[in-house]
Amino acid sequence: MLICPICSSRDTEFFHTLNSFSYFHCKNCATLFLHPQPSTDQIHAYYKKEFVYSAGKANEIQIRKRAEKILRNLKEMNPLGKTLLDIGSGYGFFLDEAEKSGLSVFGVEPSKELTNTSINRSINTIANTTFDSFYLRNNQKSFDFIIMIHVIEHIDNPKEMIKKAVSLLSKGGVLYIETPNLDSHLFRAEKYQYTFLTPPDHIWIFSQYSFQKMFEKVKNISVGQISTYSDPVHFMGILKKKLGGKGKGFVGKIESKKIAFETSNTQPQKSNIPHIKYLLFDKLLAPIFTPILNISRYGTILELYVGKK
Repeated sequence: MLICPICSSRDTEFFHTLNSFSYFHCKNCATLFLHPQPSTDQIHAYYKKEFVYSAGKANEIQIRKRAEKILRNLKEMNPLGKTLLDIGSGYGFFLDEAEKSGLSVFGVEPSKELTNTSINRSINTIANTTFDSFYLRNNQKSFDFIIMIHVIEHIDNPKEMIKKAVSLLSKGGVLYIETPNLDSHLFRAEKYQYTFLTPPDHIWIFSQYSFQKMFEKVKNISVGQISTYSDPVHFMGILKKKLGGKGKGFVGKIESKKIAFETSNTQPQKSNIPHIKYLLFDKLLAPIFTPILNISRYGTILELYVGKK
């Protein structure tokens, strides 16, 4: 029986194998984890050479809107905050919005491909560098806000990363974490075809209780807010799965549907029924019903605001 790396429990079980990688489930802290994990060197090499994030570039507008909301919440929690560190800063869209809001910003991004953009080149971002490397050289610095958006599920040692991030926070500072939610309706609907099961980059899928166990060993912190959010595409993915949809997760199905919809514009001989369904369900009904997913924190994405005392 494997020992859970998060809570040290032996109450673990095999979950699923995908692309020759195996996930296991800890029933004690409700965490999915990859075993065996890629080595640290393999992870670093993967992000420096192979990792691509096409969705990040395609969803720039949504990322910027989310950034505005997160920044408002951060400033409400720490009105005097002036500096922000974005760990895994991607294409730099969040950093750009943070800088526009008046903060002094700094970013760390291990993927050279993601930092090779005009936005990142104009912002204070270290490219092709891991957080561990950054920490070794800058552990005496402090920041009022630290951001980890869809990063912690990629890290080989998330408990250690949280400790290091908190140590870089100034007193009264806030750490923001965003990651896929194992407790979500989406996971329950998709299960073995869960959209966020993407080895080797997603080593972990966390629940709220996963973080509760990790925070037990971190001093001088308080969890200011825990919530979840979902997008209409998540609702549509769950609906299609419940209605018998097949295939890998909601992303592939939604993208296939969009391609079919766009192609049909050049093929007028085909029925307009798919167009009507697309407009009715995806554009009208899904945004109305999506907030239901977040009741009792069962939304697709888990977000935490952690303050330093």
